[in-house]
Amino acid sequence: MIRRMIRNPILVSAALASLILITSIGLAEADFDLTGLWAFRCEQDQISGNPLPLEEFTAALFQAGSAISGACTGETPDPWNGMVTGHFEEGRLDMEVLLIQHPLTVARIAGMSSDSGVFVGTFVCSDETGSGWRGRFSASLTSPNTTLYEPAVSEPFSFVPIVSGMLSDFEEETMAPAVEEAPKKREVQVISYTRDTIYARPVM
Repeated sequence: MIRRMIRNPILVSAALASLILITSIGLAEADFDLTGLWAFRCEQDQISGNPLPLEEFTAALFQAGSAISGACTGETPDPWNGMVTGHFEEGRLDMEVLLIQHPLTVARIAGMSSDSGVFVGTFVCSDETGSGWRGRFSASLTSPNTTLYEPAVSEPFSFVPIVSGMLSDFEEETMAPAVEEAPKKREVQVISYTRDTIYARPVM
């Protein structure tokens, strides 16, 4: 009887400890938020002629539910800024990156989080000239404070994007102000005449 009383508290304590551990793990996974500054590094499978613009870049990510959004910046081959959209769910990251530069470049990044909190996975990238890259990436959190994000100081666009069939949003149409024409003067021709007195001629 004494042994049973001893065993029961031991079993109860072990069960409670297991429940606390499981609950804490579940809460940690549920509370995991990507909001913060992330350092990304991409390595392409094959070295191509054009440099990979995503070789190293920083992203300020914001998470709302499973949706993520934010901004990113890099220095290769020239300083550039970009936008990030995607989602994060059950430890899987799937996002798209738009590099606002010339030529415009789009990348798709997908990966999983490891036990250390580092994301690893694959990426594909292409630009509007037809150049493309693919390979593997890794990302790690550098700071949870997104206010530390600093965009690159890039030069303004030296080109005007052309949108087929309509005026581009980047192009401003300059219209000359209307010239007000002075009203034309009406020419009035004044005819003057004198009234002659006609006398009747005598009949001969």
